Amino acid sequence: MRFLIHFLLLGLAVAACGGEKEAKVPGGAPQAGDGKPAAGTAPDHGQAVALGTVTAAGHTFAITRLGAIVPGKEGAFEVTLAGESKGNPMTDLSVFLWVETKEGEQLSAPAKGDVEGDRWHFHAVPRADAGDPFRAVLRVRAGGKDERAGLPLSGHGHEHVDSPHHGIVAAFRGADGAAAGHLELKLHDDKGDLELWLAKDVKISQPFDLPMDAKIKVVFIDHKNREATLAVRNREKNEDEDGTPNVRGGKTNYFIFPGDSGQDASWLKGKEFQSIVTVSFEHAGRKYVSEEFALVPHTHEGEEAH
Repeated sequence: MRFLIHFLLLGLAVAACGGEKEAKVPGGAPQAGDGKPAAGTAPDHGQAVALGTVTAAGHTFAITRLGAIVPGKEGAFEVTLAGESKGNPMTDLSVFLWVETKEGEQLSAPAKGDVEGDRWHFHAVPRADAGDPFRAVLRVRAGGKDERAGLPLSGHGHEHVDSPHHGIVAAFRGADGAAAGHLELKLHDDKGDLELWLAKDVKISQPFDLPMDAKIKVVFIDHKNREATLAVRNREKNEDEDGTPNVRGGKTNYFIFPGDSGQDASWLKGKEFQSIVTVSFEHAGRKYVSEEFALVPHTHEGEEAH
């Protein structure tokens, strides 16, 4: 009898251990390779939505929204490093995040990220008495740099900016990663010609002028990295296609393709054209390069051809 009781108790103990082991993964939920929930799930805050990447203080960061961002309620974000970084940036960088409206009004207090393994975790509570949350802003302080960059909460990966010439606006940076300005690139579907303006601000209202002999290179990533080289239209007024002159003190911020260069522009024609592109140029011994952005044409259907 004693042997039978001992055998039964041993069996119950083994069963209990087995049950406890199974309970560690409720419902057999799928796990990522590092033990974290599989991509697209965030049990504590809601669905994970990748907003895209930004560059600040010489580092590239991927921002993920966890669940919806609702006025008056706590929302959450995770930020990870994208690409190689020197040293130990998880401890060397001061990283803050907040939420703001489309017009740039700050809706939540800057939250300093908590380091959780290989990522920063943030909480943000947008004010309920202001506008709708539109973008997440990351502020990075490191090595004497203090830079900010933002992404829309929609998850499109870039922000659509109202441009003065109906082109595509993108940011450009110096070789050291420091923010330098914005550009507007316009592709005309009828002729395949390009116009480009350089500016210090996102509204393209403060010219970023270069010497008249400067050249701008556009690389079309989705067309086997084919290149187009932009230059000034002329050295007198360098007017754009609307007739507005763009020369100040012997310098300009306006460049075109193909102009009188003889380069082939036929491959850029058509309202269906699209490509991810980058723009680069040199000025005063420094190299500048834009973020990658999607270029689509400005269509002239129903308009007079320029």
